[in-house]
Amino acid sequence: MSAFLIISIAAAAQSKKKPAHYRVIKTILTDVNGDSKTDTIVISSSLKTEMFFNRISVSLAGFKKQTFRAKDSWTVVDKEFLDSNKNSVNTELLFFKKTQKHAVILLFGELDGAGYRGEFSIINIENDTAKMVFDHYNDNVFVEGPEKLIDLEKNGRLCFIYRQIGELFRQEKSGDIGTYHPYYVYPVLNKCALDSTLTKEYNNKFYVFAGFNYSEKIEILYPYNKKRKPRIWKE
Repeated sequence: MSAFLIISIAAAAQSKKKPAHYRVIKTILTDVNGDSKTDTIVISSSLKTEMFFNRISVSLAGFKKQTFRAKDSWTVVDKEFLDSNKNSVNTELLFFKKTQKHAVILLFGELDGAGYRGEFSIINIENDTAKMVFDHYNDNVFVEGPEKLIDLEKNGRLCFIYRQIGELFRQEKSGDIGTYHPYYVYPVLNKCALDSTLTKEYNNKFYVFAGFNYSEKIEILYPYNKKRKPRIWKE
């Protein structure tokens, strides 16, 4: 009986998973919360694939370190996003921007050839606390085409704007005809959720508003003249 017990305990001990070994990929030193003190952001990974990582920690000077892990993995920021948005830190592994009110970190998962993204996360740093306020998996919102992180209302509150990847069907004399794929506006708060009013206003100003859902049935004219806004196509 005692021999059987010893064997059982040994087997149970062997079955336990070894703690993951994380290697540091990048350490970023910057003033995150605007107190003129140097804070630390550390990107690390237990994955074997190069340029992919699954852990990030934020250490504000004088406060406890906070750590976040990916459900899947994060990787480099989309080139198109970096081309149109100025990153406040010297890395392509995350996007960072701050105002006098808060700071925001965007973490990008891999985007495959079909337009599906592995993961996308947003960390909000406010009142000396870092919190993951949006996650691709938990929120069941799939971010295909991140567009901007901007102070849309000029109130110090950053808004994240994205849209789905659309398709073009055919050409007309004045432009291409394609799918309706609106912009979505998410003010970065302690709970990052779609703001329907801002979303409608933003689409009316820069695109066209025909509802909140992607649609192939609503045909949109995308003018060759880029000074003109897209509009619903009617022959």
